[in-house]
Amino acid sequence: MPVSDRDRRALMFLGIAFVLFLLLQTDWILPAPNATASMPGSIEAEQNKLLLAQTQVRQEPLLSAEYRSLRSLEESLEDRLLESETAALAQAEMRERVGQLLEGAGISMRASRFTSVKAEGEDFAQVPLIVDFTCDVTRFVNLLADIANAQELLSTREIKVSSANPKTKAVRVELTVSGYLPIARTPELIEKSRNRS
Repeated sequence: MPVSDRDRRALMFLGIAFVLFLLLQTDWILPAPNATASMPGSIEAEQNKLLLAQTQVRQEPLLSAEYRSLRSLEESLEDRLLESETAALAQAEMRERVGQLLEGAGISMRASRFTSVKAEGEDFAQVPLIVDFTCDVTRFVNLLADIANAQELLSTREIKVSSANPKTKAVRVELTVSGYLPIARTPELIEKSRNRS
């Protein structure tokens, strides 16, 4: 059966279309649209990574200086912790130190009592002492300044003030002062924290 010119042209056109289809599918002539879109995106991503790395390199001296500063602050604060080896001795040390601060401010202590030693964060234990006294407002303010500037790291946790004598501006004060020691010196707190975990 002879093939007509018309059929020959149609077969030739179909062959060319098939070859062109294969070339386009394998991206030999024109790359696929998603292949061209991924190239600039990956270049932008790499540029962003490079900018981030350059920023980190420029910030490294600042971060290292800040780390050294924080490390020296931590060491200076650790030097101000209570020196006692146990929580019971730390309570006695707190009683003695707060008594000295009161005496230095010209205030006589009416009473003092301890509350339980508590964990303060993961690394420290808080040793609170409650003291009761009566004094004038000026001496009380001076005492608070002395507590803030004490050689040991002390904090006021609770202050209750009531009027004792309005004529002399005397106030009755119940003050909770806390000192701190490393939690390693309080095995009972370490045990409690393990039991909670």
